[in-house]
Amino acid sequence: MTKSLANVIPYPAAAPSTLTSLAADLTEVKQQVNLIQKIMKEVMQAGEHYGTIPGCGDKKVLLKPGAEKLMLTFRLSNDLEVSIDEMPNFHREYRVKVTIYSPTGQRLGTGVGSCSTMEAKYRYRSEGKNTGRMVPREYWNLRSSNPQKAQELLGGKGFTAKKVIDSYYIFQNGERVENENIADCYNTCLKMAKKRGLVDAILTSTAASDIFTQDLDEDYENDLNPNPAPNPVEEQGENQQPASSRPTTRTPNNSTAEATPAPGSNDSRANNASSGSPSSRDDILGYLSGKKIKHEVKDDGKIYAFPEFSDASARAWLKDQKFKWDSKLKAWIV
Repeated sequence: MTKSLANVIPYPAAAPSTLTSLAADLTEVKQQVNLIQKIMKEVMQAGEHYGTIPGCGDKKVLLKPGAEKLMLTFRLSNDLEVSIDEMPNFHREYRVKVTIYSPTGQRLGTGVGSCSTMEAKYRYRSEGKNTGRMVPREYWNLRSSNPQKAQELLGGKGFTAKKVIDSYYIFQNGERVENENIADCYNTCLKMAKKRGLVDAILTSTAASDIFTQDLDEDYENDLNPNPAPNPVEEQGENQQPASSRPTTRTPNNSTAEATPAPGSNDSRANNASSGSPSSRDDILGYLSGKKIKHEVKDDGKIYAFPEFSDASARAWLKDQKFKWDSKLKAWIV
């Protein structure tokens, strides 16, 4: 039996959706913009959550802590997709895709970030020269609030703070050479790619690009803090020496400032290690044994040391003791 078409009731078609019908309420948009601006003024701090670069205008640069504050404000969550490209000579490139979700699980936006060990700051290292001057305590206090002033305390552009054994010393940058321990940078590059992707995703999801930018983010952190190191004052905690017992050193402007020994430091040992002249043979062997660094004394009298890749302070000390790196033997030799 066939049905008559006259008896079929047509199903009403859904009204076509338009961009205007799906658009957020104008009042809601204004409230979100006002909230972001209020968070920036009342919660975020310049130099920590955002910054500006001298000579590059007044546009605010959103940093990772600032992006995390916006995530907390709007109760956002994120999901990561990481891919790794293996490159010649053990170099790697990390690519991270960050997707942002609302508290209800709605996808709000996506950001991408990449980082490669072929970038100059990872691919190369500087054969720096230890000036023998300890980093003044004031440097750590100014590093976030006034990076330019902090850099002046080291001697200006071309100088940086590096850890030698248990103390931080001022090094003058030298000739740039290939980084023979490129694997040390893998985790740093992965974190950097994640950070770049996160900042991009937050700017996209919160429509905050008119308030912040990201393009200058890396320049801000690397130009003003070219070799960031942990603050030894914070690391010391209860073991920190009283100010009256800490040595002083002359800053570049010839003013006296407190030197900054690192936690558990032995100042006399650190000073001997950084005085510019190698320690005695017995002192070198004693240091290697005390630090449990694998080493051998060959028949020709040369000392072969094999520090772990992750032990940057030991490698810096070996350089000060005139050890030379042999890439074929994978050993430091003196």
